[in-house]
Amino acid sequence: MTLDDDSLWLDALAGRVDRNDAVQSRSLVQEALALRGLIRSQESEFGPTVLEIDAERVATLIERARREGLLATRETRFGSTRRAWSGVRRLSLAAAALVIIAVGAGIWQSQLPPTETLRGVERGTVLLTARDPQALKHQLVGELQAAGVRVSSYERLGRAGIDADLPQPLSSELKRVLERHHIPVPADGALVVEIEGPDRP
Repeated sequence: MTLDDDSLWLDALAGRVDRNDAVQSRSLVQEALALRGLIRSQESEFGPTVLEIDAERVATLIERARREGLLATRETRFGSTRRAWSGVRRLSLAAAALVIIAVGAGIWQSQLPPTETLRGVERGTVLLTARDPQALKHQLVGELQAAGVRVSSYERLGRAGIDADLPQPLSSELKRVLERHHIPVPADGALVVEIEGPDRP
């Protein structure tokens, strides 16, 4: 079959060829027209049946669907809106609670005693108060040794202490260590520091 034969056959099947022309034409057109007649004869036998719309049955089905919760009524639509606003309200309350907790924690921490406090100098001994005296002593010993100072540590009357001879003049690194811990520079170069806990008077 050529392209023209295909077109002719399809035109005949679609009903675009006149029957009088088909009689004079080839057997191809006769075959397509016979197939068309067969298809059209079966359409009426197996066509879809259209039911009449029963308004009462439709109303009954809609009412049943509403009772089962399959269709939203006006009340359920407003109820879902209320539930959505209720969820937003809960989230807002949770966020407000978190803000209150954060602010409360900040205020509580600001009222805690600082990690170390200079209490003063008593007969050449610098007195410090710290939450953890031993940790501060180890930190001071390490920082002073890193700055090139020989340090000896001791314990006396429940206080952690260090004793060191500072080189003259002080290096900039050593000055930073003393400033960081609020320790005044001793005039004679003899540094004595004693650290006690916050519970001591």
